[in-house]
Amino acid sequence: MRIELQNVSVERRGRRILDRVDAVFAPGQMTVVLGRSGAGLSTLLKTAAGLVQPTGGQVLYDGQALANLDHRRRQALQTRTGFMFQDAALWANSSLLVNLDLPLQAKFPGLGPAERRVRIDTALNSCGFAADLRLRPAMLSHGQQTMVSFLRAIAPGPEALFLDEPMAAMDQRWRGILIRVLGELRAQGAAVVAVSHDAELARVLADRLVILADGRVLADGAPEAVRESSDPAVREILHDRFAAADPAGE
Repeated sequence: MRIELQNVSVERRGRRILDRVDAVFAPGQMTVVLGRSGAGLSTLLKTAAGLVQPTGGQVLYDGQALANLDHRRRQALQTRTGFMFQDAALWANSSLLVNLDLPLQAKFPGLGPAERRVRIDTALNSCGFAADLRLRPAMLSHGQQTMVSFLRAIAPGPEALFLDEPMAAMDQRWRGILIRVLGELRAQGAAVVAVSHDAELARVLADRLVILADGRVLADGAPEAVRESSDPAVREILHDRFAAADPAGE
């Protein structure tokens, strides 16, 4: 699935969060969007995923403008995507199994419980995640909760995967598993987009880097080319991200 943002702007309460953003997220590529807090990272991701409507410009999926699709066709496209929210965003009062199953019920109402469980087990096995699914999220470490959020995003078998701070609170073991699975999904042809303040994904897996500041794209291209940018703002952001200390583990 190819996703394209054309001259996209997003405004809230008179403030422009995204400012005429152009970007392409192609099948079989991993794009990492880096920037500081307040740069518009999460808004960019949610807009690309169709969760936020742009106030200007358009978002296209395989050449189709989302704004021009009726509800049925839009829902059909959403079954082909997965979204991992920042801070896990699990339902605290529900079991892990319910957290994994409800999105599948919403996206694939025609699937029965057994078929949904097959998808869940496939995602669990891909990451070697063996926690008791009867547990509630609070009984897991923060890193394990983040992994459950990732599993929830990949269980539908998405052609486009959107990740908001996917490595938050993960220790090195879970980070390694996440990187491996993302590499496999990319090799299978998925378009993978991650926004992050953490440069590890950019360092080891990115095919493209996008640098965002104040809602504007400052740089977009192959990691080597972006890291050679002469733009002082780009260089400062890259220095901050890549020079940062390794994130704390669980």
